[in-house]
Amino acid sequence: MEIVAIGSNQVARPLRVLVPLIKADLEHAVEAGMPYYTTAGEKMIEAREQMTAKEFDAWCQRNFNVGRRQANEYMNLARHNSGSGASRFTSFRDVISKTRNNPNYGKPAAWHTPVKEAISRVNVDALKQDALAKQEERALQRKLALSLIDIGFKALASKLHPDKGGSREAMVRLNRVRELLQQAVPA
Repeated sequence: MEIVAIGSNQVARPLRVLVPLIKADLEHAVEAGMPYYTTAGEKMIEAREQMTAKEFDAWCQRNFNVGRRQANEYMNLARHNSGSGASRFTSFRDVISKTRNNPNYGKPAAWHTPVKEAISRVNVDALKQDALAKQEERALQRKLALSLIDIGFKALASKLHPDKGGSREAMVRLNRVRELLQQAVPA
């Protein structure tokens, strides 16, 4: 029998050995239930450690007609039931409802609180810093826009002013356009 090393001290059975065992577990699970789904999940975990996620998905589909989500649910069942005498779940639907979208399921509550608090602190701090950076950027952009308006105004005023050969109407129009542009610059 070929043995595959998967960790420092762990040994996994080859995939060709695991395929018929998982097939048998899944067939028995249809009639006998949760214990067989759990053992199928344990063997899938063993197989998963021997290949990439993409390879594992294709392998499950090819050998068991099981997609990624279903395989993950079998493996979640195995992870949460391993080492306990009785199953924590009453049905496969119970497994799905408790473990899907809940990565903290089964972890001690003492682990949840500090991690959640740290994450929320980091998120709040990051949001505050991001908001300040955006506010500073908007202020710099406003200052630059107003400077451009002033530079353009001065350049045109030197040509359109009545003392420089322009007309009074042209200067009134230029002043009006400058005011409109200044109002259009977001605060």
